[in-house]
Amino acid sequence: MNPNDNKNDKDPKKPTEEELLELLKELKNRKNNKRIPLSLGFLLHRNYLIHMILSLIVNFVISAVVLGFAAGIHQPLMSITILGYLLGILMLTVVENFVKILMFKYLLRIMILSLGILSVFVQIIILYGIDLVLQQGFQFNGVESLFIFAFIFSILRVICSNYIRRWLYRERLTIFGGKHQ
Repeated sequence: MNPNDNKNDKDPKKPTEEELLELLKELKNRKNNKRIPLSLGFLLHRNYLIHMILSLIVNFVISAVVLGFAAGIHQPLMSITILGYLLGILMLTVVENFVKILMFKYLLRIMILSLGILSVFVQIIILYGIDLVLQQGFQFNGVESLFIFAFIFSILRVICSNYIRRWLYRERLTIFGGKHQ
């Protein structure tokens, strides 16, 4: 066998240069596509002001649903006034967003490993703090009411937030000439 013959014969297991370039392009496209869901891990919108407004609206709606459902089955979770409710949800939105930014920056691995339970416990602590600060107008009827509210609120908010992200993502694709879905 001639050693030059081995150089001319290509190994069928090795990809060609064209295949490598195509794989590199595909990898770049996948990387760009994954950037959107990662950046929207807890953000509803890339613009933080819009995110805060959407977050406030979602928190008002979801908390009203949870409190209304509890009152509808004659198991009220809270004693509230209109002003106390408005201040409580406003404080929840602002403090929780600030704390979540810090958690995503410094505790991302723990948050992922806890599957969201850490976020719920942080929310319980924030709600307890708001309960202590406002005292009148935003008061839970007990520790179990606080836990029930926080867990149901968190589950419904995750569902609602995912639908909002999907809607915003779909709208952005159609606005910039993407495919209609």
